[in-house]
Amino acid sequence: MKKTLIALAALAATGAFAQSSVQIDGIMDVGFQSINYKGGKASGINGNGASTSQFNFRGTEDLGGGLKANFRVETDWNTVSNRANTGSVSSPVTLGNETVAAASTFGNGEIRAGLEGGFGRVDLGAVNYNSLSSYVTGQPFGTAIGSGFRTFYVNDAQSTSQVRSDNALKYVSPSFSGLTASVYYAAKQTKAVDTSVSATSNAVKQTSFSTAFGAYDMQGTTELGINYVNGPLAASFSTLKQDFNAVGTGTTESTVNTLGANYTLGAAKVFGLYQTNKNGLARAATGAVDNSAMSISGTYTMGAVVLMAQMGTLTSSAAAADTKSKIWGLGADYNLSKRSSVYFRAESIDDKAGSVQAALTPATIKGTDTKFARTAVGIRHNF
Repeated sequence: MKKTLIALAALAATGAFAQSSVQIDGIMDVGFQSINYKGGKASGINGNGASTSQFNFRGTEDLGGGLKANFRVETDWNTVSNRANTGSVSSPVTLGNETVAAASTFGNGEIRAGLEGGFGRVDLGAVNYNSLSSYVTGQPFGTAIGSGFRTFYVNDAQSTSQVRSDNALKYVSPSFSGLTASVYYAAKQTKAVDTSVSATSNAVKQTSFSTAFGAYDMQGTTELGINYVNGPLAASFSTLKQDFNAVGTGTTESTVNTLGANYTLGAAKVFGLYQTNKNGLARAATGAVDNSAMSISGTYTMGAVVLMAQMGTLTSSAAAADTKSKIWGLGADYNLSKRSSVYFRAESIDDKAGSVQAALTPATIKGTDTKFARTAVGIRHNF
């Protein structure tokens, strides 16, 4: 009897273990890059030419009855600088604290935990916007060189164009013949002692974040999303609204609408992307403007080779009626295996409308031209 109980206990433990899993995956992207920002030039070894280098810890547990618990902890990391991964980098850079990119720390990407079942899926934490899904659905370059991400296009209304909000909740409905809907919410907080925030850029300074929940400024965020994937067609629409009014010295409300779609035609795939960024409240006082951008792009696969291209325009309400910014992107991947590839990327933006986001222009590289260009040749490994 005792042996039987031990055997049953062992079997139960094994069954429970089989229903839970933790996965470690990620990307390493590194290569040679050349940049030209408004006439200021630099070149050398850099990362993220084709993808964002990252580590992911993912977990899932089958709770029975169709219910699952899930989590993800994402860490974006720098592949070319030890000091950039310390989480503490001086500005300006000083001897002994050199770096070539922003600092990174563990868990600096998407962090979420939630439940999934017949009701859909609920995630809480620092959860990615559906706008990010809409954006990558509408062009083939992801968020790297060639995409116009955080430069030509934005992912939210902040100057740094974040892909998620702190203290967030996201609900995704079950799929109905490939159609899902999502709702996103992060509450506005306006209790920070430090109110040094730029009203024009909506950059929220959160120096008091570590003191206590609710003791710092954070814009309010709501988002509605619709996604469709069925056969050769994929489409995604997101409308994201951010309330900066009374957050620090903020006085605006902004709405970013993003529509992306792609259609597969054998070895070819065509993409379309359209986005509007509209600012409300006290626009005259803050100098806020409205932008609209659109692009068409495509890919063609020939065995191990994938070719890609994009071209588009951006119109700003602050520019003359016939003045537009333009973008083109080119890329090629040669797949060495299912996980490794060498790549080429090139991107050029002529910002005659004066609307390229500040996130593109490093503070240490200045110039007076309207052109922004980046090229990269590198290797990407998925693990």
